Amino acid sequence: MTTLSEAFASQAASDLEAYQELSASSLPSSHRLHYLQMWLEKLCKAYLWLPDSYANELRTRHNVVEKVFPRIVGEHWRRIGFTHRPDIGSIRQLCREIDLLHPQVDENGRRPDNVEYPWIGESGDSEVPARWKFQLANRLYKNTGRLLLKAAVSLTNNPTSSWVSARPQSRRRASER
Repeated sequence: MTTLSEAFASQAASDLEAYQELSASSLPSSHRLHYLQMWLEKLCKAYLWLPDSYANELRTRHNVVEKVFPRIVGEHWRRIGFTHRPDIGSIRQLCREIDLLHPQVDENGRRPDNVEYPWIGESGDSEVPARWKFQLANRLYKNTGRLLLKAAVSLTNNPTSSWVSARPQSRRRASER
């Protein structure tokens, strides 16, 4: 039987594939960023659905990447023996921007820009995600963004050998059997 943690991890892997395909395409960055947000949210929820998770109340929320992903990354880097710990604060700032890509996470109306739905901009004009210049798109190619993506890819592709290692071996993903 597949656990919810395994199901979220599996869907996160699928969202990663879509993100990678969209990253190689000429489609607007909103599409790539949408899959980035969904991928990391599901990756975090896979962690949250592990037995004895530290934050059960976050399991059903959208606003989880900033709260959970830096912790997962920190544990992953400690486990693989990074000698120089990267700046978790910078990772957390990027994670907040990733959370804000979701339309329901809008800083109480102060951040209406999102990757899914048009919104009314400061000028009163309608804004379209496909035409919006998301600052995050460029930040992902700088040092902190590259570290975040590298860790996220590693955690997604190898969940049983990293942060999901607390799971019994009999619960490995079907693709690993």
